[in-house]
Amino acid sequence: MAQPPESIAGNMEGCVMLALSTFRQSEKAIAIAIEKARDVRKLMVVYVADVNLARYFVDVDLGLFGELRETCEEDLLKQHEKSGKKHVATITAKAENEGIVVQSYSQIGRFALVCLEIVERVKPSLIVTTRSKRPEWVKKFFGAPVDDLIANAGCPVTVV
Repeated sequence: MAQPPESIAGNMEGCVMLALSTFRQSEKAIAIAIEKARDVRKLMVVYVADVNLARYFVDVDLGLFGELRETCEEDLLKQHEKSGKKHVATITAKAENEGIVVQSYSQIGRFALVCLEIVERVKPSLIVTTRSKRPEWVKKFFGAPVDDLIANAGCPVTVV
């Protein structure tokens, strides 16, 4: 997994971190993060193109194997990362219009792992996120990445 750039940690300590992903998007979470960031004047927006997306569609729906499967996974993830970057740009513009300093980071990966790497570097005062909409049995069997984030963030996590 790629490491987040060193430059994001510099002046963002104590920021509000908005953690979004392919499966975790909420206009209410965005509004709450911007509202909380008004106090500290800093917002870190993290978007994770979740690797599980490709596994759900490519493994289950298409049943492809080998090189074709890998190509489909890679293309699907790149498409969602690109879409996520556009969404992040909209959030960034909205927050900057309110005088909030914003940095963003986008990566293909696993939600909790990417977020915790950013947390380690940025040391936010608060994280705002939302849960993905998955069946309860999936959460029990595979766990919930948001729970990992809550347990290991070292700061309050608001789940919308």
